[in-house]
Amino acid sequence: MVKTEFENEMATADKSMAKMKFMDAIRFLTQLKDKYKDSKEQTADILSKMSQAYYGLEGVKTDNAMKYLIDSLTIRKELNQIDILSLDMINLAYMQDEAGDPKLASVTLSDALEVSKILEDQNLILSIQCARADMLSEVKSTVQEAIKIYQEVLAESEKSGDWENYFEASVAMIKIIRDQGDLDKAMELADEKIQFSDKLMSGFKTKKEAEEFKEMVSYLYDVAIDLAMESKDLDKAMNLAKKLNNEK
Repeated sequence: MVKTEFENEMATADKSMAKMKFMDAIRFLTQLKDKYKDSKEQTADILSKMSQAYYGLEGVKTDNAMKYLIDSLTIRKELNQIDILSLDMINLAYMQDEAGDPKLASVTLSDALEVSKILEDQNLILSIQCARADMLSEVKSTVQEAIKIYQEVLAESEKSGDWENYFEASVAMIKIIRDQGDLDKAMELADEKIQFSDKLMSGFKTKKEAEEFKEMVSYLYDVAIDLAMESKDLDKAMNLAKKLNNEK
């Protein structure tokens, strides 16, 4: 499929950012913003990309990355671009969290969740719930709320076979238990989830599916290895590492 001129221009900005030339990308995108000022959809795309470039250049040290993303979101709402809107809201929430405002980020994710429900995209809904729980878990007073959300994600993702969200929530729960000081319980849960991943692995029919799954659960092994090292069980840590390397 032949790319449009606009798609090629946006790809040029992507190439600059991939080379860490964020200021070059910003200058180029600023020119594009003027060029496509009469197109709301393309302007929203450019503003979103400018947010990415500013984030690469400055992180959240200034308001630039969030400002351009919020400007993009405003247009997305006008155009009723629900699918892109929810994804951009997730990105905004992560920036707000990084800027030191997890409560505001949680509110943004709650809004994103309501938007995603319109799409009836269960995987996206669970991803947003996971992200919201991640941020709630950073604040001592809302850890229990985070645990409740993770438990809901585990139940729903297991029903639908959404293993990416399932194991993301699993690892998060393991980390919370470890942070609460119960190393043995955290290791027990990690072992349980590894055994479950082994069971799922045996059911894949194609090599491609198996390889993608192996890569996805590698961070579960990483946290299990860390726990074994923390408990000074070096044999277990080595065995897990060998198993991980053989399976990847």
